[in-house]
Amino acid sequence: MEKPKITEDEVLVKVKAAGVCHTDLHFLDGTLVPWKGTLPITLGHEIAGEIEEVGKKVKNFKKGDRVVINNNKSCGKCEYCKRGMQNLCNDLDQHGFTIDGGYAEYVKTVERTLVKLPKEVPFEKAAVLPCAVGSVYHGLTDQAKLEAGESLLINGFGGLGTSAFQVAKHLGAKVFVVDVSKEKLKMAEEMGADGVIDGTKPNVNEEIKRMTGGKGVNVALELVGLKKTMENAFNSLAKMGRYVIIGYTKDLLEINPLSLVVGEFRIIGSVSYTHQNLIDVVELARKKKISPVVSKTVKLDEIPEVLNQMKEKKVVGRVVAKP
Repeated sequence: MEKPKITEDEVLVKVKAAGVCHTDLHFLDGTLVPWKGTLPITLGHEIAGEIEEVGKKVKNFKKGDRVVINNNKSCGKCEYCKRGMQNLCNDLDQHGFTIDGGYAEYVKTVERTLVKLPKEVPFEKAAVLPCAVGSVYHGLTDQAKLEAGESLLINGFGGLGTSAFQVAKHLGAKVFVVDVSKEKLKMAEEMGADGVIDGTKPNVNEEIKRMTGGKGVNVALELVGLKKTMENAFNSLAKMGRYVIIGYTKDLLEINPLSLVVGEFRIIGSVSYTHQNLIDVVELARKKKISPVVSKTVKLDEIPEVLNQMKEKKVVGRVVAKP
């Protein structure tokens, strides 16, 4: 591919690292379709790099700046953008979703997607901040409003799960982890989980209730989206519990409305992250309050194999590609 040419209000970023996300599999299996008809497209929506060129209208960034890219290229004008909810923009483009992303040597974007990256945060860790950390940060702080002393169930301990764990502990919550991988459950224990549950066993929700003194968890974070994991998570909630859904498949969530009523449960969708969320997690990384789990780095041409490994649930933490 040719090196992208920028306009006067665009920025060209030399990609230093790009996180490999499970969402890419949704494009490959047809669960997601690039909704603006932009095919072919370069995937990759977790991007960190160094500015190579700036257009003459760019004010706050210069060549050589270390940056992380908000993959949400919002319009900046609609009601949601004006409220700081760029993730819900009415005319949203997204790197790696509708416009070319970071599985490349260069990516062009606009100034409002950029966040300056402190030198304390290496590019490999920074690449994971937009989606794997930003998305769960949005889900736990903005959507679930998780508070210190509350309990959280994390369904799935991959790239997002390990990040959600760190965010929740930073907020002062107790954290319980469910996964089918013994290796991932061992990692959760080593990181200080308050309880781990093998997702292959029957009555996962009963085990969670036992671990929480019969009460259940205040918040359940869904990062898998299979029928059984969704049932387990919802049935693990305490009264007035919040069920936050980030991960999904083609499986449907089936709930009797009566159970919603009597427990005053809340089901909350959470998509991507706001620009302020990204600023916040970059600062948390700078302060070493969170440190994304990067299991290995690969070359661009190794990404297809990594995606196959993710499909087979063989990846722990996040894999990062380096051009």
